[in-house]
Amino acid sequence: MRMDEELKSRKVNELVDFQHIIHSMVRDDNVLIGISDLSDATGVSQTQLRYWLEKGYLKSRGTAKKKKFIYATVFFVRMIKKYQDEGFTLASAVEHTKRHSTMIKAIKKMVSDRLENVQEEEKCTLIDLGVFDPQENKHLFASVTENGTKFELH
Repeated sequence: MRMDEELKSRKVNELVDFQHIIHSMVRDDNVLIGISDLSDATGVSQTQLRYWLEKGYLKSRGTAKKKKFIYATVFFVRMIKKYQDEGFTLASAVEHTKRHSTMIKAIKKMVSDRLENVQEEEKCTLIDLGVFDPQENKHLFASVTENGTKFELH
């Protein structure tokens, strides 16, 4: 019996640690990169990035001489570049990107708010998204396989 209790306790601790890891991954403000790394990751020159900063299209942390960017800025810059490559003006590309960024933030918030547990099964990964609001005695699970995602109530 004592062994079972230790195993359960260890699994609970692993779950707490896993939830902490997922929450820190979803929250990207704790990863900072420099302007050269941002340039390398996006294919946008440092000169262009500085211009975008000057125009207020990008925000940085750090000092005036040592600019640092949250990791989400990589995706923001990539999206701006994609729109510009499609022929949008810089201002228009930034507006389109801001709209998409709002959606991405909402998805990240939903995952951060709802993710309770993830477990590997034989043929799928089960993601516990917490209490199913209309039926508070059930949890909503996403069952993820190579063929797609299905939702289940348990």
